[in-house]
Amino acid sequence: MKKKTTLLFSLFIGIVSTTIAQELGKKANLNEDGTISAETIPLPTNDYSPKKTQVFDMLWRYGEPAHPNFKNSRGATLADIDNDGVDEILYGIWNTLYAFKGNGDLLWEKAVSGTILLPPTVADLDGNGSLEIVLNTGGVPNAGRIYLMDNLGNDLAGWPLNFDNHWMINAPAVADLNGDGILDIITGERVGSAQGFVHAIKMDATPINANWPVEVAATPAFTPSIADMDNDGNLDVVIAASSAGMYIFDNQGQVFPGFPVFDPTVSYSYQSPILADLDGDDDLEIIGSNHGDNPGFYVMEHDGNYRSGWPIPLGGWTYSPPTVLDINDDGTFEIFMSDRNTSGTPGVELPVIYALDPDGNNIPNFPIEKYGGTEGVLSIADVNDDGVLDIIFPSVLTDAAGEGFIHAYSLDGSGEIAGFPLRPHGFTFLNGAVLGDVDDDGMLDLTANSYTLTFGSGIDSTFVNVYNLNVPYNPDTIKRNGYKGDNTRDGFVELDPIAGVSDFIASPTIKIFPNPSEGILSFKISETIQNAKMKIYSIDGKVVFSEERNLEISNSYNLKHLNSGLYFVTISDGEHTSTAKWVKN
Repeated sequence: MKKKTTLLFSLFIGIVSTTIAQELGKKANLNEDGTISAETIPLPTNDYSPKKTQVFDMLWRYGEPAHPNFKNSRGATLADIDNDGVDEILYGIWNTLYAFKGNGDLLWEKAVSGTILLPPTVADLDGNGSLEIVLNTGGVPNAGRIYLMDNLGNDLAGWPLNFDNHWMINAPAVADLNGDGILDIITGERVGSAQGFVHAIKMDATPINANWPVEVAATPAFTPSIADMDNDGNLDVVIAASSAGMYIFDNQGQVFPGFPVFDPTVSYSYQSPILADLDGDDDLEIIGSNHGDNPGFYVMEHDGNYRSGWPIPLGGWTYSPPTVLDINDDGTFEIFMSDRNTSGTPGVELPVIYALDPDGNNIPNFPIEKYGGTEGVLSIADVNDDGVLDIIFPSVLTDAAGEGFIHAYSLDGSGEIAGFPLRPHGFTFLNGAVLGDVDDDGMLDLTANSYTLTFGSGIDSTFVNVYNLNVPYNPDTIKRNGYKGDNTRDGFVELDPIAGVSDFIASPTIKIFPNPSEGILSFKISETIQNAKMKIYSIDGKVVFSEERNLEISNSYNLKHLNSGLYFVTISDGEHTSTAKWVKN
């Protein structure tokens, strides 16, 4: 009888053990020295099973040994570098840059000095019809360089540049900073924890003027963002020093009044900001996130003050770079941010993806709550061809088998897209996905990178993973793609043209003053226009005022009867149309 009791008890214990067995996974964290650690956490078994059925085809995966301490972040680059009408995939692994065709064939590879940590920047710098590739390297031991290559990976004359082997930190950005019609390269140099430099370099490998590089009081924290912050007709450089505040430099290397903006409780790293005109006054705002003792999401004006309603505090750190897009074409930007929030308790979901209006309010269907946070790149596209945009993002998690996650949620609040998450091998932490048709079959593909972490018990690897999403490829439905939204990495976002407003130009010849105003629309044009056609459109494309008359250089209208909001003022001489934005208070 005693033996029987023992047997039943053992069976009961076995049943209980089976019932309460919990799948365990790993959660990644970024350390202050740039290395990555991981902790074991429980996973919701049903949602995170490595056997989860996928409806998408993995086209191919390529992997090589990774640097044992530093792993790639912010994804891969898609660009048509051989000018055949089809994007190639550019990805750096340790000290080699690879260029892949969409079928997985290697187009070329290039050995470099130092470690490649962020995706290359690609643009036609001199407008000759051929793309150039700009790449930073860094790492420990110090062997950093900045490379400028042609589309075959050959170094251009005078390149790479070496600044005492210092870590060329983050990714380079390109923009025509000196206004000569050729894009310049703007990038950061890490000297030490209390000193760094920001360089602005021409294609000939010389500084754009004698005032560059400029010094900042700590490590340059993120990839610079470049745009005309104060609407004076010249581009400016936005950069933060990791522990020494936010800077804006004009193209002559002079610091903006009120900058740097320093708060000892605020730190910056990896969270490259987006620059956009959130309020229609032609001045730009800095949109980003920060960590430190007061982590949060922020919108900062070009005078150094936070916009009303910002910053928005968070309960913990985030390295989220923002994505900014007018998702419903109403003339108002939405701001997308992410958080590493992970409860550690299966079934307990926390806010992870935020979508905020310019005043800092949640838009409908947000935040997205889920188990497993993210602080990677947020791409926005219609990945299932249903006419609704989706947000695509990585995860801080892997499952017990070491498989990672690429998620896609619909912006309409209906949840995760069928067939997602994708399951690349390894962590997708701090990375993201880019979309295109890399194999030229007319179907949408998704490319994501991932990496393994063995912490010395084995050899780490990093991978390029390419999936066919089995829906038609339509480039018009890819709205923000990869790190900082496009391959220039300049971080500047503008509103798209709205219905009823054609010939919208980025630098209008109409100068409105003051702007905003209480209803008196006063403006100047460069010369008088006979029989000019003037129209004013609301943000939904409706004509709210029109007139045909002779216009002088200075003009004024009383439009106090119009509702408060953003309007577009267009003037046509019969051949050309100029457009400017006006905000009525």
